[in-house]
Amino acid sequence: MDKNKRKQILETVAKLRVTDIRDGMDWMGLHHIGTVDPEIRPLYRTKAAGFAQTYRHIPTRQRVPELSPEDYTKWAYEYWYRQLWDMGDFREQVGEGDFLVIDTMGQKTPAIGSMDSMVWAARGVKGVLTNGGARDTDEQLYQKAMPCWHRWVVQPMYQGRVEFGEPNSVVEIGGATVLPGDLVVADGDGAIVVPQDVIDDVIYYAKQESENDRYDRAMLFEALGIDPDESTQSMFPDMPPHPYKKNREDFMKRLGKG
Repeated sequence: MDKNKRKQILETVAKLRVTDIRDGMDWMGLHHIGTVDPEIRPLYRTKAAGFAQTYRHIPTRQRVPELSPEDYTKWAYEYWYRQLWDMGDFREQVGEGDFLVIDTMGQKTPAIGSMDSMVWAARGVKGVLTNGGARDTDEQLYQKAMPCWHRWVVQPMYQGRVEFGEPNSVVEIGGATVLPGDLVVADGDGAIVVPQDVIDDVIYYAKQESENDRYDRAMLFEALGIDPDESTQSMFPDMPPHPYKKNREDFMKRLGKG
């Protein structure tokens, strides 16, 4: 997928909710595909979307040697991080519009911390989705450099626990299968993964249902005396009328406002 197409998709998805994307998946018959387990939640309320870049934390079989604190520093940085946590070309391939998807394979290790969240953000990464943890969360909540959907808040670092492994592989996050290049959309309602080969169709029907929902909301806001906001405005005026668009007069009468 070229950069212009990716940009167009992300601009469109920015106007949609996770629930709209879920509707689009259902309209494509993908009822049991894509939704990430609701126990994987955002570190803070926000919204993000991007294209999956995947890797795993591999549980290590290495034993940590008996070392003095000074030697441990050298061992951690020169051996573990330089050799067992060497991301190689993966670090360079990740960039603008991507979404890191990290399978920690049941290990309570951090998929994202305060420092690397800023590094990835500087490269244009839009978010992190993981079945593992977030670390340094007080700092992350302050800087808000990288939206993160995670299972746990954790303390340990990688050395002595996990090795970098299997970049660009198929992973499973909260019951959802994720392939490199899949579209990840996430907000306060959790995360959803759209297979790359159905992105356009899913977005079309997500837009259809979103427009219908906004039309209904506008009438309900009016009936309840709620000041209209962005959620009542059409985002895709070029969409054909919804096949089951409500008749305004009949709907308002049903609400007792006719």
